[in-house]
Amino acid sequence: MRTRSKRARKCPVCGLPMRKNGHDRNGRQRWQCDTCKATTTATIESRSRVSLLRAFLDWLLEAAPQRRPGCDAHTFRRRSAWCWDLSPRIHPDGVVHHVVMADGTWVNGWCLLTAIDGTDGEVLAWQWCSHESTAAYQALFAQLTPPDVLVCDGMKGILKACHEAWPDTRIQRCLVRVQRDTRADLTSKPRLQAGRELERLADILTRVHDADAAVRWGGALNAWHERRKRMLSERTYAKDTPDDPRAATSRGGWWWTHLPLRRAYLRLERLFKDGTLFCFLDPALNTLGPVPRDSNRLEGSINAALKRMLVNHRGLPEAHMRRACEWHCYMHSARPDPTRPASSNNTTRTPRSPPSMMTTTNQPSNPPSAPASTGTNSTTTPATPTAPTRSLNQHKMTYMPYMPKISWMTPLSTSLTVNTKKPRPILGRGFLRVPPQGFEPWTR
Repeated sequence: MRTRSKRARKCPVCGLPMRKNGHDRNGRQRWQCDTCKATTTATIESRSRVSLLRAFLDWLLEAAPQRRPGCDAHTFRRRSAWCWDLSPRIHPDGVVHHVVMADGTWVNGWCLLTAIDGTDGEVLAWQWCSHESTAAYQALFAQLTPPDVLVCDGMKGILKACHEAWPDTRIQRCLVRVQRDTRADLTSKPRLQAGRELERLADILTRVHDADAAVRWGGALNAWHERRKRMLSERTYAKDTPDDPRAATSRGGWWWTHLPLRRAYLRLERLFKDGTLFCFLDPALNTLGPVPRDSNRLEGSINAALKRMLVNHRGLPEAHMRRACEWHCYMHSARPDPTRPASSNNTTRTPRSPPSMMTTTNQPSNPPSAPASTGTNSTTTPATPTAPTRSLNQHKMTYMPYMPKISWMTPLSTSLTVNTKKPRPILGRGFLRVPPQGFEPWTR
């Protein structure tokens, strides 16, 4: 069977590609779906908007130039201004995924939580929040069906949310993140011999490929602790070192002498005992497919491309920058179709709020002072731009209230007031030659 083109019109009922089915009596192209037998026609206006939306996404996601044959950059921005009002959505499909990866990336003070399929890398859901809290991850997990395995960085927020929302889901810690945390505690060149030995053990984590190697690694970690346990239990007392800054803030008058080394070891020991360090080696989980041992697919494929897109379009307003991130996530989902009508629940048209001196922001753009425990979901509620954006009517004369100049001044009219009853254009402001009724001319 012939494969449908990516530019083929999608069925408004089932969303599958349609085929050409002749023309109507007005000469317009008719399309028919082979699955549900629904037919539709494409008008000139709809085809023009579809082509403009595709050009907008090519410029936004692929850094295509705005200047095109027969259209300069200014005209392109003016014609495609309505594309910023479209809010893409990914609706839950109810499919149980074997592996789900979840992580957050920071964008201009906002944290974007993203969940992808660990097998093919398709974006499943995203969530805007102020920081990676438990409530934000719960809102993200509420859009998905509980998977078999969750690959994450192991922060407290995502672990607690996973235990509450998906109690039967196994957790696999990202081994690359574990190595990074160990290197942050021990530095890249540890001074102590014990630190160099523990860092070598952490570097071997990504070379473990079977259960026997995992057992040997656990034995090596236990042997290291037997040799260094006396060193890890050493304490420093404030009375012996009164000049140390830690003496004023220590509780009980003492602190661990080798605290970074102790923290790195206890982390590795806890992860090994919990079974989250080598969860990818469980034979029961590998029967449904391999389990990745890190979240590099999410970091290198989705987040890195998102940061490159923002670098290509540096200078975007905050609302446009967030909308660009949403389009980036949506276009990396399963079967993205930005040209599907809004009635099919793929995209939502967001009404544009009139510009004002103090603009209010609807969901998902919560103010920065909102509680950190509340997450904002861009996939369920459309966003309103936080700043006035360019519209198709920007070439028209702007109307705004102004203070008219008058030749007759009164004591009450000398105060600074703004006439908001009858807005007038900025250009062509005249003088009010008639004195106000009810007041006598005031003279010095």
